[in-house]
Amino acid sequence: MKTTAPKQSIQSDTANRLRNYGVFSDSTINFIAAFADTQRKYKTYQEVFEAANIPEPTLYRTKNGRGVPVVDIVPFTKKVDGVLVLHLPMVNPLDQNQLYHIATIALMHPRYRIIAFGNPSGAPYHFKEQNKSLKDLFLIACTNRLYPLVSVELDYLKSQNIQNAHHIGYSFGAHKAVIETLYADPIEVASLTVIDPVAHPRGLKQLVHDFKSTFQPMGAYVDRTHMQTYFDARADAAKTQHHNAGLFRPISIAIGLLLGRVDFITLVKKATARNPQMVTTVAWGSDGELGNDAHMTVSMHQLRYELFHDVLPLRLKGDKHSLANDIFLYAAIVHEALLKTAAVDKKT
Repeated sequence: MKTTAPKQSIQSDTANRLRNYGVFSDSTINFIAAFADTQRKYKTYQEVFEAANIPEPTLYRTKNGRGVPVVDIVPFTKKVDGVLVLHLPMVNPLDQNQLYHIATIALMHPRYRIIAFGNPSGAPYHFKEQNKSLKDLFLIACTNRLYPLVSVELDYLKSQNIQNAHHIGYSFGAHKAVIETLYADPIEVASLTVIDPVAHPRGLKQLVHDFKSTFQPMGAYVDRTHMQTYFDARADAAKTQHHNAGLFRPISIAIGLLLGRVDFITLVKKATARNPQMVTTVAWGSDGELGNDAHMTVSMHQLRYELFHDVLPLRLKGDKHSLANDIFLYAAIVHEALLKTAAVDKKT
């Protein structure tokens, strides 16, 4: 795939695209647009990774043998402003495609430590290396005890003495981010940013159908970035990953059953009750295949005005579930959420 330059500059194109949503601040629009123009100047995605100081993914194991792939990016600067914990979509490993998303966030926020957890799927770490027991899978699929889904990641964060972390998740990663804030100690959580989660329960067959329907619009979100290094990273990732097959692995089936039966907003309400200091940002596409625009709109109203929680709703009009594959839209959501959190912290 070869990029074609937009009629106007990438900076102007990105700024106009973000401005048309009507939900982003001028600060975020200008920052992301300028950043897009800077990122365009890298010749290869490997140069992007090197500039972001991305190490090779490693497999973290707990004492009981459970494992999770992780990339931990320590900033070059002596002063660290905070920690961003990134949670990936379902069956997505730390491949070149996902590393490009992570590198983009790291380059945008060089004074933050970035910790990203992969979903064991394909290379470099096979899904079996997560080593979930049958009991773990049962608890994830069929009960309200969801701790086994995130236990290894929480163990890693504790091992690193991470506090006041900003949890950010897209798609299934949104659910995982909420569940981690639900089980983490309040001192360990600063904010929660979730992007287009499965909005409400549905049957497993319908869920699989809805997930598959998200693939077709994905290309348009990728293409509108006009970023050749991003295209190349995705192309190399596609050579070794088989995401469709990954949907039918035991861990994915257990996760699918979880997503099909758990109401997302109920989880968010529980997490906000446990973490009243947490600033919550929820972004969703109004036309998302896995969402429900009316359900999300009403739920955000409840969080803001009935539960009196600090929440930033970002309704992305006309967008579908694959919206985060526009890496600059994804980056804008993260940046706006951090601005909101900083503003709330300043008031308190």
